[in-house]
Amino acid sequence: MTHRHTPKQSGFTLVEVIAAIVVVAVFSAIMLVLLSDSFIKSMDSARRFSKSSAISEVMANIMMDYEPYPKWKASTIYSATNKVFPTGMNGFFYVCTVSGTSGASEPQWRDGETQDGGARWEPGKWKKLTAYVVGDMVIPTTPNGNFYRCTTAGTSGTTEPTWPMKSTDSDPVDGVQWVRLLEYLRLQIGSEGSTKDNNYGKYNVVKNRFVKFDSNATTPIGTGTDDLKNILEVQIRNDEGDTLTTLFTAQIKKEED
Repeated sequence: MTHRHTPKQSGFTLVEVIAAIVVVAVFSAIMLVLLSDSFIKSMDSARRFSKSSAISEVMANIMMDYEPYPKWKASTIYSATNKVFPTGMNGFFYVCTVSGTSGASEPQWRDGETQDGGARWEPGKWKKLTAYVVGDMVIPTTPNGNFYRCTTAGTSGTTEPTWPMKSTDSDPVDGVQWVRLLEYLRLQIGSEGSTKDNNYGKYNVVKNRFVKFDSNATTPIGTGTDDLKNILEVQIRNDEGDTLTTLFTAQIKKEED
């Protein structure tokens, strides 16, 4: 008796192939949705981080305008006309008059000339018949705790101006115009509610006003006298709604030695 052997079928049936394709398609669609959402969220985070870094950079630029000179450093070579702030702000900045290397420890800063290792310094006080350019900063010869920035270039007069919020130093025809540092910042930052794109960067101005403290809160100063305008509150915002707030103050007046 002869037996016939029926060969066994191998591989997948058409139904199995179609089912596998459907499963793969559904799984791929789910993964695409999940991965796309994650990718979009990661892009949003990166974009938000970029915006946050940008507004921090804007505030850093404003701070650099508030303190345009570096802090004094030990054992550092300084050239004549270099300018520094003491490490502990005292209402003065200093101009190097004799080149040299600063000392190993910070000198006791004075109202007059200060010896510092091989270098010498003098306060950056106003001088008569001196050419000033926009952005230059001076201290009144009788310090009042404020710095003044030049807003109109020219040559100073033979007589020192008075130093209120704004000063005109116009003995010669080409007079200099000065603005107290905090008022200078207020003007440069821009009016509240405005959108700015300037040397500081791109930002929205939320607050830019002189304030006083009242029960641990800040209260705007309206038409108060100049001597009250010693605290400037600045708040800026980016397009994402992130905000940064900083209080700028007039420098501390140096006590007489």
